[in-house]
Amino acid sequence: MYDINVILDNTPGELARFGEVLGKNGIGLEGGGVFTYNNQSHAHFLVKDGEKARKVLSSHSFEVQSVSTPLIRKLKQDQLGQLGAIAKALAEQGVNIIVQYSDHDNQLILVTDNYRLADLATSDWAVKVE
Repeated sequence: MYDINVILDNTPGELARFGEVLGKNGIGLEGGGVFTYNNQSHAHFLVKDGEKARKVLSSHSFEVQSVSTPLIRKLKQDQLGQLGAIAKALAEQGVNIIVQYSDHDNQLILVTDNYRLADLATSDWAVKVE
């Protein structure tokens, strides 16, 4: 999975155009969101094939800022304070969280400034592949 960061025009219909372009090209979104700051819309979404998404979006005049490998972690839903605990584990290693959101499986998606250290610091929350 990859996090794709796209700058969208902050106009009505731009998110619709984004979703339609991806859908017509067989690219599904697994989680994410759009956040607007200073009239600039930043879209962060989880996709299976980051390079395909980059190529498709770029060919349709979207500004792709980055494609990166995010950490995917599972919070212990029955324990309060899990987001704080994982953020503290990262902070103690000097790792900054750039983006945080969840996917369609209620997993925590984190883009950080140091993937390797973040991976080690959050191993207690690592997603178990079955």
